Amino acid sequence: MGEELAGGVLTPDNAGSEGFQEAALAVVGLQEMLGCFVEIILSATDASEGSLMLLHEGSELLTITSASGLGREIVEGTRRHLGEGISGWVAKHKEPLLLVGPIEDARFSGVGRGIKDALCVPLMNGDDVIGVLSVSNRRGDERFTEEDLRRLVELSKPAARMIVLTLAQREADAESRAWERKQLAQEIHDGPMQDLSSVILLMELYKRVMQDDAERAEHELSRAREQALDCLQELRHFAYDLRLTDLEKLSLLDELRRYTVEFQKRTGISVDLKVDGLSREIPVGVKKNLYRIAQEALTNVRRHAKASEVKILLHCTKDQLEMRVQDNGRGFTLQDALERAQSEKRFGLLGMQERAYLMGGSLETETAPGQGTTLKVVLPL
Repeated sequence: MGEELAGGVLTPDNAGSEGFQEAALAVVGLQEMLGCFVEIILSATDASEGSLMLLHEGSELLTITSASGLGREIVEGTRRHLGEGISGWVAKHKEPLLLVGPIEDARFSGVGRGIKDALCVPLMNGDDVIGVLSVSNRRGDERFTEEDLRRLVELSKPAARMIVLTLAQREADAESRAWERKQLAQEIHDGPMQDLSSVILLMELYKRVMQDDAERAEHELSRAREQALDCLQELRHFAYDLRLTDLEKLSLLDELRRYTVEFQKRTGISVDLKVDGLSREIPVGVKKNLYRIAQEALTNVRRHAKASEVKILLHCTKDQLEMRVQDNGRGFTLQDALERAQSEKRFGLLGMQERAYLMGGSLETETAPGQGTTLKVVLPL
């Protein structure tokens, strides 16, 4: 259970609710908000370790969404099906647990050593479980009590409500027309509008020099023509990329094949799509988000990478779906790109990270100037 739990002296009941509200207002990203929730719970319970696991739509799988005091391998590797382990038992039976002393219970498997005491409560949305909140190893010599468990149950209620509202809003934002319009407006501003501005400047320059320097005027006119053609091509890309695929009826593989074939035709960039083990039905939410991540990754290749080829590998196991997108382009400095994305309110890399995070997965980027870029997405099934 050490890989599932975290926690710590309880404050008055209303302090938790106020803390959650302040945390939600103080941070922007979903991951940061959930991290604040866990830290508030740790402070409120005086626990050494804590974790928040979410139950993902379309599956009976719990994954750690936020944690404190646990190692990276535990956080990334811990998954529990309903009924499996302590967190799985709590989620399945919708009952909180207080565990004190050496934990030797036939109901639970995968209980880590070094757990002297723990609290584990279900996060409820009405009658539905959305996740599990766990704390373990109270600091000092004291142990958790039934009163601690009762108060943690109360603290979990505003947390669950905030999580439900935030996830619903983020999912709506990701798929709504308003979000698409906002994204399109930003991309048009950064792309075609800049190109058109350049065309106008070149045409003004052409008019100024055509009487005195015909050769230069012809050169500037040629540049303006090329810029206008580039702008037209970019608008065609926008029109194609905003096409909404019906992934509820179509397979992920068929849609990715169709998209990569069209991408090659439009850009001249070679795409090698390989699939390993993708024979099972994939939940609709996973299909939609993975398709959008692949689409955004290829858009970034087209705009920034100056690559001649891209390799996409889909690998599916019983528990997870992994996608790698690798290009042979010029690469970039990751930290600089993330800072620019945040300051300029860009949607690309940050949007892909949040899509993966919403599905309980992860997104890693390996890149360096002159070394190409590899994007790795892992989503639980």
